[in-house]
Amino acid sequence: MKIDLSNSEWKLMNRLWQTSPMTITELTAALKEETGWSKNTVITMLSRLEGKEAVRHEEGRRAKLYFPAVDREDAIEAETET
Repeated sequence: MKIDLSNSEWKLMNRLWQTSPMTITELTAALKEETGWSKNTVITMLSRLEGKEAVRHEEGRRAKLYFPAVDREDAIEAETET
C-alpha cells in the first residue's frame, strides 16, 4: 500500500482517526485553532485524500460524513517505508 501524505494531510487524518465520522463543518471547527484552515481548504484536502483512497464519505442526512479509509498503523508503516 502506497500512501504519501503531506504534513497537512496528516493533521486532518489524525483528527478523523480520533473521531469519525465527521462532517466538513465539524472538521473545519476541530482544526481551525491549530491550522487556521477555512472550510474551502478542508474541502480541498478531503478531495485530495479521497483521490489517494485515504478517506471515504457516506451521504448523511444533511451533510457528507467522512471516515478514514486506511488504518492509522498502515499509514504510519507506509510512511516509514518511503
